[in-house]
Amino acid sequence: MGRDVLLLYMSPKNPKYTTQTNEGAVRYLIKEKETPDCILALCSETVRKKAVVEMPDGSTCTTLEYFRDALRRVGIPAERLVVIEVPDSMDDEKKQFQAISQLLEKINEGDTLSIDLSGGMRDTAMLLVTAARCMRDLRGVQTRRVIYAELRGEEPVAHDRTQLYGLFDFITAMDAFFSTGTAQKLEDYLLSEGEKDPVLYTLLTRINQFSEDLALCRVRKLSDDLNQIDQALKETPEKSQNLTDLFFRMLKDRFSTEFAELLSSGEKALPALVNWCAGHGMYQQALTLLCEQMPEYVCQHLFVQPTPKGWDYLAAQMQNRGKPWVYPLFHFHFCRLTLLRRESPYTADLRLTRSRNDADGNMLFRVAEPKEVHNYLDKVLDAEQLVIDPAIRPQLEQAALHYQCVMQYRNQINHASASDLGLQSEHVRPLDTEHIKETLQKITAYLNEIRPLKRNVPQGIEEIPVDAAIPAGTPAR
Repeated sequence: MGRDVLLLYMSPKNPKYTTQTNEGAVRYLIKEKETPDCILALCSETVRKKAVVEMPDGSTCTTLEYFRDALRRVGIPAERLVVIEVPDSMDDEKKQFQAISQLLEKINEGDTLSIDLSGGMRDTAMLLVTAARCMRDLRGVQTRRVIYAELRGEEPVAHDRTQLYGLFDFITAMDAFFSTGTAQKLEDYLLSEGEKDPVLYTLLTRINQFSEDLALCRVRKLSDDLNQIDQALKETPEKSQNLTDLFFRMLKDRFSTEFAELLSSGEKALPALVNWCAGHGMYQQALTLLCEQMPEYVCQHLFVQPTPKGWDYLAAQMQNRGKPWVYPLFHFHFCRLTLLRRESPYTADLRLTRSRNDADGNMLFRVAEPKEVHNYLDKVLDAEQLVIDPAIRPQLEQAALHYQCVMQYRNQINHASASDLGLQSEHVRPLDTEHIKETLQKITAYLNEIRPLKRNVPQGIEEIPVDAAIPAGTPAR
């Protein structure tokens, strides 16, 4: 079972007063039924060696000796006081680090801390708080109380400032969101503080749902999640003089800025979502978004669709059952470019081999060259498999290359442990976060570039709605 540990810097006793400030903190803890099992006291040379305290019998003693006697008088055995020797001045970082190191050595996993900020120099309070935060993050040691005492007349008066210290948890929770994209710690903090404002709670719940759906790649739910966040941001929290409420109101304003691009994107939010994911290190989620939504996005801005012959072929494939035609089209016509090295025939079997005999074992992962994409489009247009707007052919070829990069990275990540594939090739993109992020940035820029474009249907062509689904096995045209 852990101990209740009190951290303090021992103040030299002022001869003008009958008590000493640290006594006030100890008495407060006893009153709150949190009597410390251990007191870790930073004691300067003056406190340890200078006999300046007059005792009732006329003798003099050091502040340290006086404090031991004061503890005995309130029922705390002297052995519970652990002295950590420090110099009179800790005006450089080396001495401060040494003091923190000594504190950390004497705090165990499972202990619960209280901090007395009554004594020491102006930076001592920061030193004690730093030690407490280190123990929380390294060993899970929680801080129950943060207090200080001041001398008024004959008795020290203690002040509890635990709630102010708790704002460190709030700051940590904010950092967790803006670095990882999850609001779970913020929501937990809100609950732990007993926060009553339903507006703030609702906002954090909505944001956390968005983060969870994104982390689990539930891309179809993201539009609704963003709408829910938008509604929550429009609500006004209750006005309060509470410091926590003030920070939450500021946080709400920060969220408005964080989601501004996403919320303003409307139905064309894909580039903003991908950018948001990349900014929070959620690369797999960004790739999944592009895999599932990029075909529809591109086809909304660039005219490309299967001919009746091409439609019938896609409709004959059972794996396309119920899917909008845009995804099978991209997957078949653009992802199959990885097979072009062997001039593979037009075949219904789209499974990519992992045999070493095929392109040095890289068949599953390679990306086509721009010239291959151009030549491939020549072939499928001549074979009357696709019809396009000739004016957007360069952008379409670029879309094919970008989509291949997406699928190639997803395949590499999914098979990252398959070390026997020999992925050393100029056609295989490096699998590291730097190159993935660079690729995502290029794709995002491309999607924003084509965003102003509208589908231009060539004369005499019957347009297929982008969301039209393919009935499997039965030609629909």
